[in-house]
Amino acid sequence: MRQLDAAIADNRAAVEEFVDAARRIDADRWSLPRAARAWSPAQIAEHLTVAYEYGRRVAAGTAGKGAPRLLRPFARWLIVDRTIEAGRFRQKARAPRILHPSASPGPAPALLARLAMSAGAFESDIRARLQAGGHTLVHPFFGAIDAIDYLRLAAIHTRHHRAQLPSA
Repeated sequence: MRQLDAAIADNRAAVEEFVDAARRIDADRWSLPRAARAWSPAQIAEHLTVAYEYGRRVAAGTAGKGAPRLLRPFARWLIVDRTIEAGRFRQKARAPRILHPSASPGPAPALLARLAMSAGAFESDIRARLQAGGHTLVHPFFGAIDAIDYLRLAAIHTRHHRAQLPSA
């Protein structure tokens, strides 16, 4: 369980770093896109929240349909394995539509509380899954994925988006 505890601690730290940075953003800038065709800090926060909520559905086995089964091992290698190995995203990619934020996600306090709650629930779901003997998850786009690797990917994803927030 040491690997699990370390992965949870790392994910929790990544979320706290994001939330702390997001709280320092002026209310005037919260809903302004970072650049043309880019998400606002509010949309980035909602995207992360939606990703953690989706991760909970993956852990529960209720995430729905995704990529064709034959493509999943390639997607897992290209995105998950290479990202975890590098400790960062190696290439720019667009988020799948299912993880897109809304046009106006709302005020920072409520959204950041929802993000922290969703991330904590995701960590608890992964812990419960491992304690029940389920070491792999079946992701609709990546296929079979180690539960701890999925936690590691979540932390990397959160830090990736933390770097997109404007300086306070």
